[in-house]
Amino acid sequence: MNTDDRRGLFAALRDTTFRSLRHRYYRRYFAGQVVSFVGTWMQSAALMWLMYDRTGDPRWPSWLLVAQVGPTLLFGAWGGALADRYPKRRLVSTTQSCFLLNAIVLTVVVASGLAVPWLVLVLMAVNGVVQAVDLPARLAFVPDLVPKEDLINAVGLNSLVFNSARAVGPALAGVLFLLANAVAPVLPAGTHAVTTGATACFALNALSFLAVLRALRGIPEPRANARTAGSMWDGLRYLRDRPQHGGLVALTFVVCVFAWPVVTVLPAYTRLRLGLREDAYSLLLSAMGAGALGAALATATFGSVARRGAFLLLGVGVCAAGLAGLGLADRAWAAGACCAAVGFGLILYLSTGQSVLQIAVPDEKRGRVMAWWAMTLSASTPLGHLLAGQAVTTFGVGPVLLGMGAGVGLVAVALAVLLVGLRRRDAVRVQRDDVRTAILKDRSS
Repeated sequence: MNTDDRRGLFAALRDTTFRSLRHRYYRRYFAGQVVSFVGTWMQSAALMWLMYDRTGDPRWPSWLLVAQVGPTLLFGAWGGALADRYPKRRLVSTTQSCFLLNAIVLTVVVASGLAVPWLVLVLMAVNGVVQAVDLPARLAFVPDLVPKEDLINAVGLNSLVFNSARAVGPALAGVLFLLANAVAPVLPAGTHAVTTGATACFALNALSFLAVLRALRGIPEPRANARTAGSMWDGLRYLRDRPQHGGLVALTFVVCVFAWPVVTVLPAYTRLRLGLREDAYSLLLSAMGAGALGAALATATFGSVARRGAFLLLGVGVCAAGLAGLGLADRAWAAGACCAAVGFGLILYLSTGQSVLQIAVPDEKRGRVMAWWAMTLSASTPLGHLLAGQAVTTFGVGPVLLGMGAGVGLVAVALAVLLVGLRRRDAVRVQRDDVRTAILKDRSS
């Protein structure tokens, strides 16, 4: 590729996939999130393996995820109301500072040997309460940083950041675990290699929050946030009055109940089905993240209002196929390919659905509506992960993964019915408007 071709490629990427980075403050926010999310996913992967290694119980990873996201279900509507009433940048800065403090405490607790399972569970529950405010605030903050015509692209890039981190973070955790195993012979007697690797992951995650705090410090409040009147339940009323958006949120709940538990099934799958260790588990998580990264790039580059229905259907279809394939796979390379398919399909669906809501919702209600989106994701997690963890102990990982694939496949059918109904309704509305226009023309003539 010559110089002119490279310049043409870079210009095309700048003007399509990364066009939202033209906006200075969004660019700062994007850079900070890259570092912070890598640390978050590194900590998540390390924590899952640490607790499974300590307990040998496949349900513990499920309980940890429930502790982290469950509070959003309880307090998400309140968090969304805060996002509509108070300066969003200041609110996000506060929540990120709380995450930093929690990561420091977790690092000290694990390094000192005090990380009994119940204490780690409490720390993750505290993290979850902070997230109940942070997530709606961040979802409502992004549309303040870019004009509306670049919002779909910005949502896609946010998904790109999150899922790049999903690929890189667990891979870095795997590297740190390998290094911990390599230096284990020279460590003091009684030092556990898994604990050493996990402690390093938690410490680096704490440092990563400094990047996003620095980025936020350089961003002024994009607009004055007048204290919005109204109830924190206005978001639910908005979805109730708009069946197309309410139906999308309801289907998203079902997708997440069946698809997200794959994350907590993977530790047992790696050891019991593949007969491998934590480095292979990290690679499977990274494969899922790589697929999600591809979906985020597709959304950022090709996402549009006209393609939203096709992207939603493609997402759930690929996700269902990946879960079913994972249930049948017994080789690491096949499992990695299936994890990539699950990540691609799930994120293509979720990023498209999120952008549909963010574009449709008026500014003064965005925090409260997006809070219900966040609460839907959070409500699905306790149910899905707890059921999956229990089912694995009863039926084994293969049958559970096949059942998860079947559940997502049923959502694809329901979504197709919903989209066909909306298209017919829109066609009838257009015909009615045409008839009304023709009648008015006849009367005026």
